[in-house]
Amino acid sequence: MSQWSDRTKTLVLFALAFLIYGFGIGRGFDFDDFVYISKNPLLRRPDAIHTFWFTSEAFNYYPLFWTLLRGQWLLWGDHPLGYHLVNLIMHSVNAVLVWRIARVWKLPGAWWIAALFAVHPVNVQTLAWAAEQKNTWSFFFMALALLAFLQHTQDGRWSKYALALLWFAAALACKTSTVFLPVFLTIFYLFGRGKAALPQLLRLVPMYALGFAAGVTTVWFEKHRVAAKSLLGTFSLWQRLEVAGGTFWFYLGKALVPIHLTPMYRGWVDTTASPHILPGLLLVALLAACALFWRRIGAPIALGITYYALMLFPLLGVFDTNYFAYSLVADHWQYHALPGILVAVVSAFSMAAAKWPRLAAYPNAAGTVAVLGLAALASTHFAHFEDPRSLWSYVVEENPDAWLGWYNLGNTYADDHHYPEAIAAYRQSLRIRSDYERTPFNLAGALAADNQLEEADRSYLQAEKITSDDPSIYVNRGVVLLRLGREDDAAAEFQHCLQLDPAKISAHVNLIIILLKRGKIDEAAKHLEMAHPLGEANAHRVANAITAAAQQAPASKPALKHFTERACELNGNQVDLRAALTGLETKASVSP
Repeated sequence: MSQWSDRTKTLVLFALAFLIYGFGIGRGFDFDDFVYISKNPLLRRPDAIHTFWFTSEAFNYYPLFWTLLRGQWLLWGDHPLGYHLVNLIMHSVNAVLVWRIARVWKLPGAWWIAALFAVHPVNVQTLAWAAEQKNTWSFFFMALALLAFLQHTQDGRWSKYALALLWFAAALACKTSTVFLPVFLTIFYLFGRGKAALPQLLRLVPMYALGFAAGVTTVWFEKHRVAAKSLLGTFSLWQRLEVAGGTFWFYLGKALVPIHLTPMYRGWVDTTASPHILPGLLLVALLAACALFWRRIGAPIALGITYYALMLFPLLGVFDTNYFAYSLVADHWQYHALPGILVAVVSAFSMAAAKWPRLAAYPNAAGTVAVLGLAALASTHFAHFEDPRSLWSYVVEENPDAWLGWYNLGNTYADDHHYPEAIAAYRQSLRIRSDYERTPFNLAGALAADNQLEEADRSYLQAEKITSDDPSIYVNRGVVLLRLGREDDAAAEFQHCLQLDPAKISAHVNLIIILLKRGKIDEAAKHLEMAHPLGEANAHRVANAITAAAQQAPASKPALKHFTERACELNGNQVDLRAALTGLETKASVSP
């Protein structure tokens, strides 16, 4: 390895990442990818950049990340390949930056640290989901900020200091998980330097200011924009610190032994959070040992552990975030922190090799075994993300209590029109968590598609009890009631829907059909004025209702003809409506 040139080592890092994740760049979107990319209306707006930077319309204030996504959307729209490829390239670049930083600090096994980062299985989530470009971009800018600051402290160039501030601001504008970088640098310069570190510490003050501003903004967005609400919201600060202790050790275990990884771990869902004091005390003891005995432990090991804990801290449970409603832990939250524990592990091995010559006889053998072993685990885990059904089937297999896993699995079955399987999955999700309104709503849709109409009606009623302000529930239940022949009840549901959303076209259309059937053409006309433009399917339904009404009540044909003329006028002479009008005119011309 020592004989390889820097260019060769860089290419090998890229090759390692591409050999594991390159086969997945052609995959589709999944999970948050839809919300962030394919179904995100903000990306399509002409004023998207202004919206991301100067408004609170996005559900988090990561304006640079959103801007980078907007640029990609302009290049390849909704095609997943481009987003996955950018994510993979940035991860590969980040591995190279890890190597560069480790070299600047003269850490033992610098390249091996980067190689382990490139292939580590806990990074699979970050690479599998295109929306996790939040991680790769923010890490990239954080690493640049760290390199620039280190170069400034070495040669005193103020241009490097300005770049460090710029890159750190960019990192925060992609994801706030990087907020504790100045805290780590403070500890780094205090280790063994004491008062001599004062100039460097003063230069960190602007970074603290940037981090504080970003942190406050993120907390506001989580509370007011996405309404982050989990069980942690009911915990005291002390209880949250207890949760943070347990979460840290869980993450450390997965970083050291990355097996049975899953997006949602059993025992770590929101409803089962159970704080205990012992893990937190052990974490405090570990950090205290790093601070007090760092010379005996070894500075790289102590600092690596400290960095790992600090970068994880914002996501350990002290601050609430929307994802905690699904799971208190997630592998992709380790992305920024992972290099720290890798530094500690590689440094510990190097110290052991110095004491036991047999370990040092083949310096690259252990690294090669470790990299290949982690690469094999990462490849196996990455295969679970092949498509949504494979992923969510794996999630519920690993964690049968993952209500969101069952819910998403139900969605994949429903999308493929496998309704019995979808119904079973939704019911499993409801068994675990009964207060999420989308589950009974989607269950009702699957039941209706499977012609289990009475069951569908009951499920819609359950959704209405959970949330009474979603117009889609009322209009969908109304359709089911129509199919059951309960026309009056259906009309009441459609009216309730319009009270919540007066522009809901589907509710207007269904009321038009009911009213035309009853000969109440004037009332139907009022809804017609609110329902345009009609799509092809709705226009076809209205045209059929017009034809049926003409046959049932011949005396109302003049009013019906006027209604149909107005429908054609409002909807650009849509083919089916024009045909209905022609039929009325033909019958009128042949009448005696």
